[in-house]
Amino acid sequence: MSTNSSEDETRTDETRTDETRTDELERAKKSKRGKRNEWEKKSRENAKRLKLNPVIEWGHYDPDFPTSGTAAELELHDFLQRLEKVSTFAATRADSAARLLAAVRKMTKLEILSQLDSALPSLPQDDLILLTDGESLRSALSQPFRIPLLHRAANHPSLGPCPNVGIQDLLEHLAEDKEASISVCDYDAQESLQKTRETTVRELLECFQSGNTRGAGLSFIDIENRTKIQFCPFQIILQDISNKIEALKPRNWGRTESEWKAEVPKEFFVASMKRAISTIHVDTGGAVSWDLILEGRQIWYFPRHVTTQTVRWLGHTGSQNPEDYEGGWVKAELCRGDLLVMPPNFPHAVFTPENSLTVGGRVYTSGTLGRSIEGLKMQEDNPSISHEDLHDCVYNTLARTLRECDAVTTSAEKAQIISSCSLFPDPPASSAARNLSKSSLIDILGSHGISITSRPKKAELLQLIESEGVDIAAISGTPVEPTPREKFLDAALTFCRGFTDGDS
Repeated sequence: MSTNSSEDETRTDETRTDETRTDELERAKKSKRGKRNEWEKKSRENAKRLKLNPVIEWGHYDPDFPTSGTAAELELHDFLQRLEKVSTFAATRADSAARLLAAVRKMTKLEILSQLDSALPSLPQDDLILLTDGESLRSALSQPFRIPLLHRAANHPSLGPCPNVGIQDLLEHLAEDKEASISVCDYDAQESLQKTRETTVRELLECFQSGNTRGAGLSFIDIENRTKIQFCPFQIILQDISNKIEALKPRNWGRTESEWKAEVPKEFFVASMKRAISTIHVDTGGAVSWDLILEGRQIWYFPRHVTTQTVRWLGHTGSQNPEDYEGGWVKAELCRGDLLVMPPNFPHAVFTPENSLTVGGRVYTSGTLGRSIEGLKMQEDNPSISHEDLHDCVYNTLARTLRECDAVTTSAEKAQIISSCSLFPDPPASSAARNLSKSSLIDILGSHGISITSRPKKAELLQLIESEGVDIAAISGTPVEPTPREKFLDAALTFCRGFTDGDS
């Protein structure tokens, strides 16, 4: 009897031990599940708090528009179709990373590791620099940036101080003088050299009446902003090298006894009809250009890789041949409130899928001044690369900048400026010398102990006078004001000599 009782107790103890083990295993499982649930909960909460950069969403547009059948319009339509074939929307590493992070948020750790291992090496190079705020714009402009800067108002507040101005506002402003002259890009013109013509505000008003349709639309360009409303973001104004130079000049910053006069930078509106097309070109004078969309949309195209050879290729092939550019073309959609800043000497084309109004301007920055001067030389050698002529104001601005930019440029920036200035020959003899006869030039050289025994050409005499540093104006008594280009060349030579003398 006692034996059976002992066996029962043993079995009972074993049962209790098994039950205890089971309970412990169950508690361990519950604890593990609980920890995992807690970890997943925290991961979801962290993911919600994690602010990923929004991905870029490009809008739809139709580049295949109907034409009136004219040769010029068909040619322009064909150009856009060919440009579209070699273009893809801009890619950036930030956008690709945002898409990748959005895709892996619901993956397991192993899946994430596997995805990152395959995706990270293939992230693309930036086709443009995406700006997030004013500080990112200031930072980019303070450097020698080489690709466009884009700020999209869909993701961040617009950097434009006053974006709430549209086409109708401009039309009402201009309607006060319907006969005032205005420039228009008309690609329906028969002569290729007459694409830009003068017209009146009256035609502008008629073109933007409702129901007015045509194939390739017109672009009314270089409309001076006389509204007294400034649209340029202040980060651009502060990085303008002219303003940097001005800020260093001694002055009384207070109102009392101040002689300071504000110089308002020029801004220009461009009113573009639906389907307006601007063929490949660079902006004039090698300047940094900015454009703010006030109404409508535009599609901007630019080569994926831009070098000096790219611009030379544009000069060789013309403005309507997008083929054979290294890496093809990039395109970006600009909507209301978006800001685009282009580097100096940067080829681009524009298509307007709907009526649009933009405002923009040009500046020179210390980080890109060398490339601006290089762009000026390239435009002199190949005027067709720009839709605009070189005006005296470009030479005057650059001459003044070269004389005064020493304190606002680094040694590396100075080296680039000198390298670009070397593309220009030594300044030619002054206007006073060119107005003199050969015999007068020979007499002047003789008075300086320089005898002429051969029969030189006048150009050779002028070159000799320049190399000897003879002041013709002082000798002839007929001072002649040098041209703006001569002033620029003299400033470039002085800048280069000053840098060399400073190192000796």
